[in-house]
Amino acid sequence: MSDLQPNEKFIAYVDILGFKSLVRASEEGQGLPLSELYEAPSLLGTEVDRKHFQEYGPTTCPEAPRLQKDMDFIITQASDCVIVSAEISPAGVINLIAHCWKANIKLLWKGLMCRGYIKQGKIYHTKDRQIGSGLNEAVERERQVEFFKTDADERGTPFIEIDPEVVAYVKNQPDECVKKMFSRMVKTEGELTAVFPIQRLNHSFVIGGMGRSLDREKERYSINAVRGWIDQMKKEVLRHVDPSDSNAVRRGNLCIRMLDAQRMECDKTEEMLDFLFTPFP
Repeated sequence: MSDLQPNEKFIAYVDILGFKSLVRASEEGQGLPLSELYEAPSLLGTEVDRKHFQEYGPTTCPEAPRLQKDMDFIITQASDCVIVSAEISPAGVINLIAHCWKANIKLLWKGLMCRGYIKQGKIYHTKDRQIGSGLNEAVERERQVEFFKTDADERGTPFIEIDPEVVAYVKNQPDECVKKMFSRMVKTEGELTAVFPIQRLNHSFVIGGMGRSLDREKERYSINAVRGWIDQMKKEVLRHVDPSDSNAVRRGNLCIRMLDAQRMECDKTEEMLDFLFTPFP
C-alpha cells in the first residue's frame, strides 16, 4: 500500500451524550424504545447525505466558492458518533456547519443531546477509514467543550463548539451568503462560538427583516409555533435525563437554559411586533 496522504480539511466530530445509559435504560423498559435508539445515530449523518452532495453539490449557499462539486464532503458514522470532513472553501465550511446544525435539531426533537468540535486540520478520510492529527485534536477538544458553561472549571457542555480558526475563516472569506447563514446557525459568547440549534429559527419576521409588509397574525402564529417547538424539545430532553447521574442532570440543565434563552427571544420579538402595530398617539 502506498503512503496515505492526509488533506487539510474542515473536520467535525460529534457524539450523542449519554447514549450507553439510554441503551441500558431502554433495555430495562424505560425511556426511548430500543428501535428508536438504534435509528438515532443515523440522525448524525449517513452515506445518503454524502451522495446528495455528490449529485447536487452544496445545498447551503450553493453559489459560494468551492474546489469540488461535492466539496470532498465525507461522513463516517460509527456507534453513537460521527466524523464529517469537507474541503477548505467557503462552501465547504458552511455546509459542514449546516450539517451539524441540522443533526443537532433532529436529536433535540428526540430529547437527545450531543457535543462536538469543529476545527481545521489534517485528515485522511474515506467512507470506511479516517486518521490524522486534525481528527485527533477534534476528538480531544470535544471532551473539553465549555460553551455556555456556568462554572469557571466546567468542561463537556452539550454543544458543538467551533474552533476560533474556523470562525476567523468564515469572517475573512468573501461570500456574503456564508457569513449570513453562519450568523443564523451559531452563537458567540465571549471568545467562544458554538452551533446554536434554535438560533434564528424564531420566525420569518426576524429572518425576513423589516423591509416588507407584515401580517401581524401570521407573524404571531409563527412565533407561537417556535415556542411550541422549544417546549416540546424541553419536554423530551427532561424525559431522558437520568436524575441519578449528576453529569447528565448538569448537561440537561444547560440544554434547558439554552432553550429557555431562545424562548425569551420569541417573547422579545413578539413585543417588537406589538410595538410596530401600536398606533402613535
